[in-house]
Amino acid sequence: MDALAEFAKPDFRRDPYPFLRWLRENEPVHRTSAGFYLVSRHADAACVQRGTGEVFLGPDRARLVEQYASALRHPSMAFRLDAMLLKNPPEHTRLRRLVAKAFTPKHVAGLNDRIGVLCDELIDDVTEPLRQGEVVDLHARLAVELTLGVIAELIGVPAADRAWLAAVVTDFVAALGSMSEDLLLVADKHTEMLEGYFLGLIDERRRTPAADLLSALVTTDPEAPERLSDDEIVSMLLTLWIAGFETTAAGIDHGVLTMLDHPGHNHWLTEDPAAFTEEVLRRTGPGLFTPVPRIATRPVRLSDVELPTGSDVRPVFAAANRDPDVFPDPDAFDPARDTSRSLAFGHGIHHCLGAFLAQAEIRIALTRLHTRFPGLAPAGEPVWGNALPMHAPSAVPVALAL
Repeated sequence: MDALAEFAKPDFRRDPYPFLRWLRENEPVHRTSAGFYLVSRHADAACVQRGTGEVFLGPDRARLVEQYASALRHPSMAFRLDAMLLKNPPEHTRLRRLVAKAFTPKHVAGLNDRIGVLCDELIDDVTEPLRQGEVVDLHARLAVELTLGVIAELIGVPAADRAWLAAVVTDFVAALGSMSEDLLLVADKHTEMLEGYFLGLIDERRRTPAADLLSALVTTDPEAPERLSDDEIVSMLLTLWIAGFETTAAGIDHGVLTMLDHPGHNHWLTEDPAAFTEEVLRRTGPGLFTPVPRIATRPVRLSDVELPTGSDVRPVFAAANRDPDVFPDPDAFDPARDTSRSLAFGHGIHHCLGAFLAQAEIRIALTRLHTRFPGLAPAGEPVWGNALPMHAPSAVPVALAL
C-alpha cells in the first residue's frame, strides 16, 4: 500500500480522514513510493517540524541540485529552490526577519477594519442573489475574492492586476506540482511571466514608494547589512502570494462547510469566534502534509522506526491534528477544546509567517457571514480540488434555507 496512490483517489479527496486515521494507527512512519517518509502521529510531526537543527533540517541546496539534476534545466524548478521554506538558519532567519513585521499580531490588528470592509462588500454582492433563491458559490464569491484582495493590498499588487496574477500563479503551482515534462514546460512559461511582472513592480516601487510591504522591502538602504536581492524579493512575493491566497481561501471554505454541517455550534461565532476558527483549522485545516522536505541530520527513531541519516521526512498535519493522544474525541467539532497544540500552521522556526493574518481573515469572514445569513444551507456537495498537498474545495455552493 502506498499513501500517495491513496491520496490520488476520489474518495480520499472527498474525505481524507478515515485513511489518515488508518495510517496513524497502523503505519505512523510510512515510506512512500517517492522515497520520502510520512509521519502522522502528533509527537513525531512536532519533532520533525520543530527545525531546531539538532535532528531535522531543510535540505541543503547541493542535495537538491543533485536530487533534481535533470529537472533543474527547467527555470521553474530552479526558481522553486530559492523559496524561504527550503532555507535553514541563519539564511532562513535573515529572510524571515526582513518580512516578519508585516505579520505581527499588532500589525494584523491594524488590518482588521479593512478586512471587515472588504468582507462586507463581498457579502453585499451575494445578498440579492441569495434572497432571490439563487445558489451562490462562496468559494469563488467570498473566500477567493477576500483573500486575494487582502494579500494584494498588503504586498502592493494593483487592483487591475490581481485577477490575472491569481490565474497565472494558480496555473504555475498546478504545473509545478505535477513534475511531468509537459507541465514543467508550462511552469517555465509562467515563471518567466511572474519574474517579469514582479521585477517590473519592484522597479515601480523604487521610483514611487507606497504604504505596502513591497515598498518597505525595496526602499531598504542599499548599504544595509541585511537587505534582500531582487531575486530574493521575487521569491518572497510569490511565496507570500501563494500562502496568503490559496491556503487562506481554503481555510474560509472549510469554515463555511463547518458552519453548514454543525449549525448547533454557530453560536460560538458570536460568543468566541476565535475558538470556533481555531477548531476549524485543527479539525479540517487545508494542509494535508508539508511538501517541504525535512532531512534527518543523524539516525533517529520515530514511533519505533529507525530512520537513517539523510531520510526525507514530512509531517502529515491533518493526521497529527486528530491524534487522540493530544485531542480527545478528535473527529468531533468542539470549539471548547484546547487547540494550543494544533499543527495547522506548522511548528517551530517554520511556523507559518502569516498565521495571524490568516486567522483574522477566516474569523472575520465567518463571523460576518453568520451575522448576515444565519440561515445558510448547503446547495449540493462541495467540489474538491486535487492539488496535493492541499485538501481544498474548488466550489462551495450555498443557498438560504427555505
